[in-house]
Amino acid sequence: MTADISASTLRVRPPLYQPDSAVFWLFVALLTASTIELVVHDGPSIAETINAEAALSGLWLAFTAFLVWLLLRFDPFRSVRAYPQVLAAGCALGGTVAIGMAREGNATLSTMWSRVLPPDIASAWDAALCAPFVEETAKAFCAAVILVLASSVFNRISHALLLGMFVGLGFGIIEDLEYNVDEAISSLDSDIAGALISLALRALTAVPAHWAYTALATVGVLLLLPTFAQRQTWSVGRRIITAVLLISAAMFMHFFWDSPLLGGLGLVSMVVKMGVNLAIFLAAVFLLLRSERAWIRSTIRTRTDVSYPRELVNSLPTLRQRRAYRRAQRKEHGRAAGRAARRDQKAALDALQRPPAPQPHATNGTATSQNGSDTAPLANRQ
Repeated sequence: MTADISASTLRVRPPLYQPDSAVFWLFVALLTASTIELVVHDGPSIAETINAEAALSGLWLAFTAFLVWLLLRFDPFRSVRAYPQVLAAGCALGGTVAIGMAREGNATLSTMWSRVLPPDIASAWDAALCAPFVEETAKAFCAAVILVLASSVFNRISHALLLGMFVGLGFGIIEDLEYNVDEAISSLDSDIAGALISLALRALTAVPAHWAYTALATVGVLLLLPTFAQRQTWSVGRRIITAVLLISAAMFMHFFWDSPLLGGLGLVSMVVKMGVNLAIFLAAVFLLLRSERAWIRSTIRTRTDVSYPRELVNSLPTLRQRRAYRRAQRKEHGRAAGRAARRDQKAALDALQRPPAPQPHATNGTATSQNGSDTAPLANRQ
């Protein structure tokens, strides 16, 4: 008997809208309360410098757009492109909940250090001894809420990596705005001059920054959750050790950046710290993305509901293979074919990342796709 797939069966609930889950209402409550707290805390200062911030709005938009573009470069397999609402939710929690938690936590921990350390040491090391532990914990908590809430679609390493980046992005943007407001108010020249200098400095030191720290920490959080999709191939020991290393790396990067180490070298200190942190981050991402590459290769072998030319599909696992395929198409068929090949590669990756659609069963027990084509593995399609 052929299965009847109704429209209600095919309807998919948005991944964040889970009103039957307590985590959903925790998300709503945290976001609402923290947004109100942020407005109450920062609203008067922003209102005081609104003209300066409005004058710099174009630079703010360009800065934010660049960071979003940059973050998406770390998703070469397009694993999160179908769920921008999840990334936006992470960004929102990072810019509200994590900011509020960090503000209170930093103040409390700073007070504690001031009681046990000599005044000069406490002053010099205050940021390094507070922010890495408080802020990374706050951002990791926000990421964990989203990972649990959207666990049906955000359960692989690449998902956690990008989610963490956007949680950190939200946190960093609001923190940058608060620094901007403070500089605008305290500037002896003008509000705009103070805000512009602050924005320029924050932009120059934005790679890497909060988004990079939180990306690594969020992958660590996912590895410890029962929703991690690859638990069967990762032993408990491997998951725990990797999670500890990633969370420690995130805190170390933050600590190293905030510490007074190399402070006497001026600009050289900043360059060295950025270089070390960037090297740590890129090395970790290079290793982590091997998991997504393996997933793509496995999916190509097993998916039966997406049809693309075999040569194109086989080019998807690595950037080098994709470029080689596009060069071959351009050389053989012209520039337009090369551009079309790029579009087709993106479409094929998007198709692979989408969950397979429910399939009716034929009477002879052989599954057929919705368009009636055969169900040969994707890599065998011509």
